[in-house]
Amino acid sequence: MDRVVVLFGSGTDPDPQLTWARGVTLLGEDGTDAELNSAAPVGVVGSSVAGLDALAFAARHSQLVDRVVLLATPIPEDEGSLGFELSDVTAKTLLLFGAKDPLTGSRHGVWWQKRLPDARLEMNPQGGHELLVPMWKRVLSHLAPHCKR
Repeated sequence: MDRVVVLFGSGTDPDPQLTWARGVTLLGEDGTDAELNSAAPVGVVGSSVAGLDALAFAARHSQLVDRVVLLATPIPEDEGSLGFELSDVTAKTLLLFGAKDPLTGSRHGVWWQKRLPDARLEMNPQGGHELLVPMWKRVLSHLAPHCKR
């Protein structure tokens, strides 16, 4: 059975061949596809500002979402305006940030790490703001750790 992953912030699969080989089925960010109604846990990934939508989805579906990846997601302007509590995101979360990102960088990653209950921060020393494509293999290894075709 494929691992279902909901992708926020990109209309296309970053690497279809790798995604398929990893046994992952990507769903659009609306998350309303019939495949999401399964009892199997799902992963969620959000890039940049869309990471906020990914977190909201994970908080709303905390019984279903077991793993999350945020890539270069900025600190919200007002944490109270998120519409959910960060403590409601119970999934194992990987935070990927680029050391050379002029928009987010390590300060934003550390902020998320301190506020999400089960978060691990990894910095890409050569990475900028656009991390989805270059870090896709790492994203999949976190979201689908035991899945392969």
